[in-house]
Amino acid sequence: MTDDTQEPEGQTADDAKIVANARSNAVEGGDVAKSDLLQAYRRQKEEPEPKATEEETKAEREARIRRTSSGEAIVVDFVASFVAGGSTAFEPVKGRVLMSQRRLILATGKSKNAIPITSIFDIAVGQVPPEVEDFFDYTVMVGYITGRQRRTTVIGGDRETIEKFSLYLFRAALNGSQATVKHPARVGGRVMDTEPHESGLHLDYEAVTFPDDEGPLTENGEPFHIDLASVIFFEVLERTNDDEQKKLVLSVQHVEQGQTVTSEISLKSRRKMNILGRYLRLVYHWIKSDVRNIEVTEQELEVLVGLYSAGEMAAEVDFSELLGVEQEVLDAKLETLHDEGLIGDDELPTSLTPQGRFVVNEEIEDVNV
Repeated sequence: MTDDTQEPEGQTADDAKIVANARSNAVEGGDVAKSDLLQAYRRQKEEPEPKATEEETKAEREARIRRTSSGEAIVVDFVASFVAGGSTAFEPVKGRVLMSQRRLILATGKSKNAIPITSIFDIAVGQVPPEVEDFFDYTVMVGYITGRQRRTTVIGGDRETIEKFSLYLFRAALNGSQATVKHPARVGGRVMDTEPHESGLHLDYEAVTFPDDEGPLTENGEPFHIDLASVIFFEVLERTNDDEQKKLVLSVQHVEQGQTVTSEISLKSRRKMNILGRYLRLVYHWIKSDVRNIEVTEQELEVLVGLYSAGEMAAEVDFSELLGVEQEVLDAKLETLHDEGLIGDDELPTSLTPQGRFVVNEEIEDVNV
């Protein structure tokens, strides 16, 4: 199946089973804000999904991971209001939102709308269409193709719920894609003679990773990744290849080891290129919005830069001596930075949050310019 292969329109037996299972297992009117699945998105690195043990029974495993008969795991299941299928009435209905890695299903007591993930060409978060702004505070608008028609579905709810659901939707649409990466394409203003490299693509909340079965794209043996808090600027360019065919290239400027580098990413599917651009724009906006009103003093910035530079060696560094301040002063700065959401803990050792890295990277870029 290619990137843009579409599944046939209409409900299948699996669709019905997904809905039936969800209705039988989920609490009626379940509180999405308290959903363990959605709450866990940003904790996955620290708390990976538990694996089945030898003692785990078949029934226990099925209770832990609900699947359809074709092996599809249900990764999202919550109650919401939505306008489905490009309806011109723009009257939201309440129903259940279900998603596997293969399809998004919007189910009410009277109808079901199954949207293959491979048919989705756009995911717009937070842009409430004028027709439904009286009904929703926050929405995600999903554009998809059925037959030869483009349709949209608008799903609305509270901001936290919609943002978390959207992250799952982006991952379902993009994870496992094949990408062509040129890294670095530029270092500062210098064009590099780097050959494009084939790799995979995986989204995390804080980064886009490019795993490669044939060898890493970096010298330290780790898969190349772009820390989204390090992004300075990005744009989608149209290039012509050696076969005179036009393709889209996502050019991303980001800070890496204290210098500005540019990486270029392309996907064969224009549909996926559009979704990837949306994802970078969204997370960049979230991180930037979080620090927009934060004022960091020069001394607090020195603490952030020190933590950034120390990296994994932070536990071995005497920061009060490094910064030339008393321990009590350092403790007060750490507490302030933690309260502002720029570091993970108010005691050492600690590390920068994405917002903290964003502040430091902006400072590095200002110095480089």
